[in-house]
Amino acid sequence: MIKKTDSSLMNWIYKHVVDFTLEDDESGLSWESTNKEALSFMHQIPKKEKVQKYGVYAAQSYLFAVDEFDDVKEGLEKGVLSEKTCKMIYTWNSEVGRENWDMDDVMKALYPPFGRPIRRNYFYATMRELVDLGVIECVNPEVEHGRMYIITEKGERVLGLL
Repeated sequence: MIKKTDSSLMNWIYKHVVDFTLEDDESGLSWESTNKEALSFMHQIPKKEKVQKYGVYAAQSYLFAVDEFDDVKEGLEKGVLSEKTCKMIYTWNSEVGRENWDMDDVMKALYPPFGRPIRRNYFYATMRELVDLGVIECVNPEVEHGRMYIITEKGERVLGLL
């Protein structure tokens, strides 16, 4: 993973995206190109093509080599990639046979305390059950992703009995 403002951006693009020393190179980049020119070139490439052709995803202020799960994991940990984005990248990678990680890897990165991958349906069903029992309460039910929960008084009493 590299910040778009890093001075080594051109080296990173040379390694992961395009070899501008080739005769048939049409990127217009050279070793003398600036970061601004490099970013302009990257912005011209559609997201799906970046992933499928070059194995790169641009998120916020970072570029990721998306076939390297360590970079994807770092993006998840830093909060600059979402699970939804990971699914999209994984799908695009799969379409062209460029994958060496799967969604279980993503789930392990997102939910490490569980020690094993869990299915989201199981997780959400359990959360709904705890809400129905009055043990926890959702503080932002209007959002689709990133819901937050707090423990209720009843939940505190139940935990006190355990």
